[in-house]
Amino acid sequence: MQAQMPDAKFIQIESTKLCYYEQGQGEVILLLHGWPQTSYVWRKVIPGLAKTNRVIALDLPGLGNSGATESYDTRAVAAIISKFITALKVGKVHLVSHDVGSWVAVAFALQHEDQLNTLTVIDAAIPGFMSDEVFKPENAKKIWQFYFHAVADIPELLVVGKEKEYLNWYFSNKSFVKSAINEEDLDVYVKAYTGKERLGRGFEYYRAFNVSAQHNRKVQRHLSIPVLAIGGQYALGELIGNALKAVTTPKVVVIKDCGHYVPEEQPEETVKYIRTIIGG
Repeated sequence: MQAQMPDAKFIQIESTKLCYYEQGQGEVILLLHGWPQTSYVWRKVIPGLAKTNRVIALDLPGLGNSGATESYDTRAVAAIISKFITALKVGKVHLVSHDVGSWVAVAFALQHEDQLNTLTVIDAAIPGFMSDEVFKPENAKKIWQFYFHAVADIPELLVVGKEKEYLNWYFSNKSFVKSAINEEDLDVYVKAYTGKERLGRGFEYYRAFNVSAQHNRKVQRHLSIPVLAIGGQYALGELIGNALKAVTTPKVVVIKDCGHYVPEEQPEETVKYIRTIIGG
């Protein structure tokens, strides 16, 4: 049976209208998705986590059903999420993130650690932390989009009208479990990124990558909260954990038989390892 998301909820945080989904009771787990996805990426893990926790999945500003924001560098986005947590009056949260969501999550931890119980980052090249090894030409199949998306106007010009083909390239080439994202799932993501405006908001996170990296380097310090770094065997693997050693001593897990889309390819393993860091 196709996994379903909880009903959407909305909240206004200053000039940005945020969309979120929640299920369960208990200590809060806040989920941040990546590109080219939405909170829908968590559909398979929410039920498992919600058995013992209140789970909140947030569409990042500008993506999914959340409204646009003025700046997409991770420090600015983290500030919005800090206000979101405060507005919901949920206290400290366990922050769990994937891909671009992990860019934001690490920036959040560096700026707003007092709002966190734990941090989990899943398969992401974190601005300011990933080694040059990741971005070498031989690795172009995995990282070329960092350069393409960062260019003004050209990505929209070339992708508009080809959204389904473009997004499907990622899911086909960056996954190991090819059945994890089916045609119905693909349609959800295509709808979320169809058109120049929706595509452009996603690309803005990449256009702000260098600014995000600069902010992270300026505030590098050792985090005191527990940190879990998860990589897919056929994606970043241990590299994500190695990158975070500048600011923490993370617990590093490599999930076998898994590509980049960890929460969808191996949801049960994802839930299991998240539980090891948050307890319960």
